[in-house]
Amino acid sequence: MEIKIFLFYPLVMSLAMCKVKPFQNGPCLASLSGCGNRPLMSEYIGMRIVGGVDALPGAWPWLVSIQVPSQNTHRHSCGGTLLNEKWVLTAAHCFKTKKKLAFKWRIVLGGFQLSNLLENEVQIRSIKSYIEHERYNPRTEAYDLAVIELNTPVTYNDFIQPACLPSTSMRNGGLGHHSHHGMRAIQTADILQEAKVNQIDLKKCNNSHWYNGSIHIYNLCAGYEEGGIDSCQGDSGGPLMCLNEHTTIFYVLGITSWGRGCAKSQSPGVYTNTQYLLDWIIRHAWSVLCDGAGVPMTLNACPHSAEAAN
Repeated sequence: MEIKIFLFYPLVMSLAMCKVKPFQNGPCLASLSGCGNRPLMSEYIGMRIVGGVDALPGAWPWLVSIQVPSQNTHRHSCGGTLLNEKWVLTAAHCFKTKKKLAFKWRIVLGGFQLSNLLENEVQIRSIKSYIEHERYNPRTEAYDLAVIELNTPVTYNDFIQPACLPSTSMRNGGLGHHSHHGMRAIQTADILQEAKVNQIDLKKCNNSHWYNGSIHIYNLCAGYEEGGIDSCQGDSGGPLMCLNEHTTIFYVLGITSWGRGCAKSQSPGVYTNTQYLLDWIIRHAWSVLCDGAGVPMTLNACPHSAEAAN
């Protein structure tokens, strides 16, 4: 499987090759033009990456920077993924010590360079509400998943687009890609970075020489056995992604959760598996938009799920 990880302003997003039917919009949100689109990218160019290098402007338009107030400005704290005009997917642990301050934070969309946020590309929102998974355990990072409701909807453009969710049956595996505005070594990258990683079998990731039983069914592992490329501090909340090489559509397979150190051998990045928790994501990030009355949604009604095409 080909996976791609993107680390935005210290955040991680990953990607994988997958076998999945083309996405089709559901009955609600019919006005959306689709998900996983990269208007400024004529074709998938991620294979050019060997180590960690600067991404191109507009390469990953669903990446967001979650920023906290800091000395009369804001600094990047976590990454996230835009799911639709109102909701962002991220990691619950980004908020575990700062919930009361969350409404002072800001969400930056469309940014490519932290020190140069261009007005014609970037949109900035605040947090209206925040929902973490009810089974989230801050001690073990179990069910490390949350969604953020933006105070006002975003407007899609070449630099801001929604990502897709995978179906529960989508197959994936293999080589991936990692990008970040984050902690590469110990320094914060100003420009979005990207690099390839491998998805690692959970049994291998869980053996006594690796994570020794700490990995669960709701996790994914990605990186390299020998280390060298990985997510790190500041990458939290960014997506592990899957690419359908036939349609060039991307799907969010995982959310950057935790790891042991950064880029160490036998210590790959650990992600929350969105396929395992797909129903929860849909129930919280689309129910208001699609039915407005709190009626539970089915996967077929979710506009950005590959399940709608199956």
